[in-house]
Amino acid sequence: MGTHKGRCYGLGSRNDVRRLQSGLEGIGSSRQAEALDGVQIVAMSYQIAKLTAALAESEQRRVTEQQSMSETVQQIKEQVMNLARRPTTSAPDDTDDESDEDDYVDLTP
Repeated sequence: MGTHKGRCYGLGSRNDVRRLQSGLEGIGSSRQAEALDGVQIVAMSYQIAKLTAALAESEQRRVTEQQSMSETVQQIKEQVMNLARRPTTSAPDDTDDESDEDDYVDLTP
């Protein structure tokens, strides 16, 4: 903000300054201002309490979800370890050109 030739720069237009001045004049006595401040303080205190409760609830949900995800990750790790411990079996070699009928053995005499 600066002044040049009696003008003040950086505060906005004249209308903004007039609006600000009229708003300040409308407050009236200090008792009215204190009463208005008291109402605003009560409203803000209520809003702060609501937001604090919502934050606590959100944090609790986050902790619960994190615990659930940790349990799921642990279960997946255990499943992977169990699969890794299983002996591997080789797949039958079906590359020969013989038919499957030749593999049938009749045990009757």
